[in-house]
Amino acid sequence: MSIANACYVSAMPVKAGKNEEARERTRQALLRAGAALFVENSQRNPFADLPLRAVCTRAGYSTGAFYANWSNIDEYHQALAEYLAAAADEEEFIEELASVEAYVAAGGETSALGKVIRAADRDFEALLESSLWDAMQLLNVTWGRTRFQQQMAFGYQQLDRATGEAYASVLRQLGREPRPPFDWDRIGVVLQGLIEGLGMRYKVDPASVPPSSDASPGLYATVVAAVLGVLTRPTGAKATVEDTLQLLLDPSPSDAENLAPEHEHHVLDDVQGDSG
Repeated sequence: MSIANACYVSAMPVKAGKNEEARERTRQALLRAGAALFVENSQRNPFADLPLRAVCTRAGYSTGAFYANWSNIDEYHQALAEYLAAAADEEEFIEELASVEAYVAAGGETSALGKVIRAADRDFEALLESSLWDAMQLLNVTWGRTRFQQQMAFGYQQLDRATGEAYASVLRQLGREPRPPFDWDRIGVVLQGLIEGLGMRYKVDPASVPPSSDASPGLYATVVAAVLGVLTRPTGAKATVEDTLQLLLDPSPSDAENLAPEHEHHVLDDVQGDSG
């Protein structure tokens, strides 16, 4: 190309706007395709990058020990998935939740709020200390939605029940019961979803989920206390969850006066005041 032609080409008007829009559409389509394939490939086999020798090295055993248990790596992958799918029902988790009542009692807290915060702090710490939790979460979003959905669902139901009972053991002593239409199992579902969500966030960004301190309760403990303040009531009271939400979010003038700062009180500690 001659210099003259080069100058002529460079002087041609370029439709940058349309080209950029097309380029961005292409870019977004390729990224979405990659995201879809990432999920599909992970669901096909989340253990594809888990080689036999690496497993043996980490465990400190020879490949001979491996083959004494499984005939090939595919059988091992299947067994590992079954192990993780059953982990939610393992004693490690259930026993930890069952010990919450004793842990709270040992703390010497006298208020309902203080007891719930202590229970929530221990619950969150136990989750983060678990050596299996990260692997269970990876299985949840892969084979847990396909090949092992029933097993994972059953494990979650066991955890939900244990979680609900752990907090029930504390709140029953304080004269509280679930507000209709909730029961302890359904409260367990809510709390289990909450701890998993904030637990995953903590793994990525610990500063966003600050722990409790002497000055104030942590984020997770605060939200647990708020949830239980709404989903439970003094034993024998009549207010449902809908009644309580109506009072808090759309109060009447007289209710609003009672909710003013000078009249604020701890919902969890107001055992006698929630009459209906």
